[in-house]
Amino acid sequence: MSDNGQQPLFYEDPYDALNKSVASSGKTKKDIASIVYPGRKIETAMSLLTRAMTPENTDVNLNIEMLFTIMRETRPDDFLYFLCDEFGFERPARKEKEKFEREIKKQVKNLHDQVGSLMKQISQMERMK
Repeated sequence: MSDNGQQPLFYEDPYDALNKSVASSGKTKKDIASIVYPGRKIETAMSLLTRAMTPENTDVNLNIEMLFTIMRETRPDDFLYFLCDEFGFERPARKEKEKFEREIKKQVKNLHDQVGSLMKQISQMERMK
């Protein structure tokens, strides 16, 4: 389902899903291209990305790392939902942002506490020597 509670989006093909994810990300295709094709001139990167994200193109393709990069830099829901629709899986519910952040903060706090405990144990061991 879309983020604003409207009807779920459906996609013509994987290219449509990727293009919608870029469009909804708030980033320009130029921004994404510079990340997907680091070290390339921006005009070249834009051309490559535009061709790779067009079904009529046959000379430029996205590899799995590039696809992951696009998904990390945009909204990954679109491509995931396309795959779910394509292969007959239910679309997963997205974790609530606040709940997800709380879970991450709790994990970080637990790790911090563990490190503190280990540091105390190391200090005690050093004093025993």
